[in-house]
Amino acid sequence: DEVLGIANNRLIRIDLSVGDVVKTWRYNTMRQWNVNWDIKQVAIEFDGNVNIAFSCVTADCKIVHEYIGGYIFIGVLNEELFHKLTGGHEAL
Repeated sequence: DEVLGIANNRLIRIDLSVGDVVKTWRYNTMRQWNVNWDIKQVAIEFDGNVNIAFSCVTADCKIVHEYIGGYIFIGVLNEELFHKLTGGHEAL
């Protein structure tokens, strides 16, 4: 089994059987992301055509969405990227 951790500057895929980090993805390489609220799934595209998708099992997708959005804004400090990734429109 694996779990996805949400850190302040990256997503972390962890192998639960041994606790090892399998892969990390930094927010500053994120191109876009989408949440399917009906099936509780988050899909993210990173630079280099790297795509990941995961289901929200133990937390509401809204919480996951807000954590990632907040960490992008605080960690990356790029208001234009924040609005692109979280709101789908340009910053005012």
